[in-house]
Amino acid sequence: MKALITGGGGFCGRHLSDFLIGQGVEVHTIGTRKRENPNHHRISDITSIGELSEIVRKLKPGYIFHLAGISQTTDPIEYYHVNTQYAVALLSAIESSGITDSPILLAGTSAEYGKVTSGQLPIKEETVPKPYSHYGISKLSQTLQGLAASHKNIPVVITRPFNIIGPGMPPHLVVQSFATQIVRISNKQDIPVIHTGNLESSRDFIDVSDLVKIFWDLIRMPTAMGEVVNVCTGEGILIRQILEKLIEWSGEPIEVSQDSKRMKDIEIDAHYGCTWKMEQLLGYRVSLNLEKSLKRILNHLQNLS
Repeated sequence: MKALITGGGGFCGRHLSDFLIGQGVEVHTIGTRKRENPNHHRISDITSIGELSEIVRKLKPGYIFHLAGISQTTDPIEYYHVNTQYAVALLSAIESSGITDSPILLAGTSAEYGKVTSGQLPIKEETVPKPYSHYGISKLSQTLQGLAASHKNIPVVITRPFNIIGPGMPPHLVVQSFATQIVRISNKQDIPVIHTGNLESSRDFIDVSDLVKIFWDLIRMPTAMGEVVNVCTGEGILIRQILEKLIEWSGEPIEVSQDSKRMKDIEIDAHYGCTWKMEQLLGYRVSLNLEKSLKRILNHLQNLS
């Protein structure tokens, strides 16, 4: 059994690869960077339908996970190149290769929903998306491409993960930023001051270890094909609560300083999803063990320092 992953070198991609290997799956990855892995297929252009089609045709993967994406860049065009055009090229390559029976999972984002009112919580898949960022807009475009492909009888499931946390997460994400600052303070590399943005908002956090299992279960679920599925816990956790836990475990007398540069132009008080569809498809829901997740993140950072 073979699985092909785009974005295999990224945060979620690495965790998914490890999980699938543990399930006895032969994992292959695609990317433009060179990797010392015989199962990595290097391409010169992520939007080359020809290159992608050749890999899919030769490999004949049983499952395809499209996790490649970019959530932060100074070049707005790059969001659409990576988050939208890559998906268009991959879906076109799958169609042209004739390998159209293999299920495909597209990783979207809760940022596609944009700003919601308190009356729209928890956010359902039927909520009209109103993204306000290039990231959310470009990922919504990917979702629409996936839905269009499903109308051509290509088995596509579209996931919308909420806030993913775990070891090795990107440095710009709030939990990683807090944890990194605390580890540096604990190691006497920085003065005991944490710089933060808004601490009074709440978000739906899901551990990456739960996420990859859900991805694996969804892509093997025929009834999930053609669906958009929230991947979340359905619960909001205050950002302040996370910071307080991290400071408590550090044992350091850390001062908290709000930094206006870390405030967002658009602040959303609460943003959490509805788990009903995911539960109906999979027969289970997940909850976040906040203590376990945060300690895994801290231990990973400590081991790197």
